[in-house]
Amino acid sequence: MKRPHMPVPVLTHNGSLIIAAAKAHSEIGTRLNPTYITAADNLCTKLAGDVTDQKTAKGELGNLTAAQTQSLNALHQFMAQAAKTAKLAFAGQTVKLHQEFQIGIHDKNDLGSFLGRCDIVLGSVKNAANLTLLKQKGWTDAETTAFQTARDTFGPAEQIREHSKSGAKDSTTQKDTDAASLYEFVLTIQNAADLQWPASDPANAGVRDEFRLGIFPPDHGGNHTPAPAPTPTAATPKP
Repeated sequence: MKRPHMPVPVLTHNGSLIIAAAKAHSEIGTRLNPTYITAADNLCTKLAGDVTDQKTAKGELGNLTAAQTQSLNALHQFMAQAAKTAKLAFAGQTVKLHQEFQIGIHDKNDLGSFLGRCDIVLGSVKNAANLTLLKQKGWTDAETTAFQTARDTFGPAEQIREHSKSGAKDSTTQKDTDAASLYEFVLTIQNAADLQWPASDPANAGVRDEFRLGIFPPDHGGNHTPAPAPTPTAATPKP
């Protein structure tokens, strides 16, 4: 099973929305057994409870307030939106996209490291030269303000990183296993929804949003279209 590279609250929040959509649209039943949806729902509830009930842990995610959890979800979306906009504004500038907008960087996923990446991207967004070009691709001051507001919910990234080192970790082996299982459940439900309501039909936009298609999982770089394979050249005949 694939390990989800995101905090557990982000997974359970989005998972609950996707599972709710599956329960609301009976058409999914033609592709997935109803017991599959029930199992996913039960696991999502269990995993969310595991995080909430970890009262003695000093890990960074076990102590998030409801407001911080909401802000964390928002930060993941702002990171993805900023990356998508930057790829349009700075097309072909691989180094800039990598360093200033953290595209392609997923090495550490603890809260402190994630907030550190948020600080880099937010600083790059607020850079006057960058902001001018980002605005030409649809970004507005409202996004910048909302991004900053969500980030302000947390303290300094390094302080959170050091706190997590001295406290109990958010995930136990069982919790990691449950998170991986839930992630597979959610991706399977999304795949069924993607097949049932393909993006090629504009009328499906609303229901696709319910299943968070194109929104979750966050890839911090938007939809990536792989570069076409180079056209093979004919071999030079030997003399």
